[in-house]
Amino acid sequence: MAQVQDQSQSQSQVRVDLGGKGAIVTGGGSGICLAFVQHLYRAGCNVLICDLGLHREAVAWLDSIGQSGGTTSTNTKTGQSSSASPRVAFLKTDVSDWKQLEQTFEGYASEFGGGVPDVVCPGAGVYEPSFNNFWNDRDDDHYQLLRINLEHPLKMSRIAIRKWVQQRKRGATIVHVSSTGAQKPSMLTPLYGAAKQGVSNFTRGMARLQDLEGIRVVAVAPGPTMSPLMYDHPEALRFVDPDKDKLSTPDEIARGMMAVAFDRDRFPPGTVLEVTHPDRWREVSLLNDPGPGPHAFTSRKEEGMADVYAALDADRKSGSG
Repeated sequence: MAQVQDQSQSQSQVRVDLGGKGAIVTGGGSGICLAFVQHLYRAGCNVLICDLGLHREAVAWLDSIGQSGGTTSTNTKTGQSSSASPRVAFLKTDVSDWKQLEQTFEGYASEFGGGVPDVVCPGAGVYEPSFNNFWNDRDDDHYQLLRINLEHPLKMSRIAIRKWVQQRKRGATIVHVSSTGAQKPSMLTPLYGAAKQGVSNFTRGMARLQDLEGIRVVAVAPGPTMSPLMYDHPEALRFVDPDKDKLSTPDEIARGMMAVAFDRDRFPPGTVLEVTHPDRWREVSLLNDPGPGPHAFTSRKEEGMADVYAALDADRKSGSG
């Protein structure tokens, strides 16, 4: 993979040359993963965004790099634009569909002239208060949140590993998006916490792939972040006090992703890097971890327990008839 060229004293800035490299980023149409796409692009990397759609912020950014010589594609297949490298393309993808996960690699090869990506970030995700959740019983025959937040990153990793091993490609990297929610269990968001804890555990378990096949697997663990998962969903904003709570920006998290992905000397494979502050990062330990920093908590989350109490009350009433 690419070699880190320079790292400033600030933990939030890592410079890396990714010229000639390529990446697949699920969830890259908005938020944290969009910011990661932007960092990859600035480093010279071709990127295939795989998402259900492009947030207005993504559309504006893609328009801006198109005007400055980059390439964008919003075709729901693989895009038709052609211009100077690096390029960014978009493939409409439902990450809960395993066939579509396989097709992301086909789309990458079609868009960028064959081969496999050097970086895979299965970062698409949803948050429990703003999605079908454990307490509202809106899922029919499976928990869709688990398919998106847990099953998809694991399956995407398996596909990537298989393709890299088949092609004898060493030096590739998988960057997962976990959460500080993996470290602090919550009755309000049990599915989200379980999924993110699974992602962290999977990341650590894949550390030996570096020695076996030259494949690096790492993760970032953001705290509360002011992304569309938050500000486009009033039910999630209910738990935040803007005067008290420190919310990270997607760019702050993406800088941590660049560091944990490409600063190989500092962060070993299997690292789960907590990023809740632009200049203070923390490696999450498997055993005897002290827990996330103060910025990982929001002031009003306990107020959301009213929804849990209401669900339990409804259960009692339905059983008393």
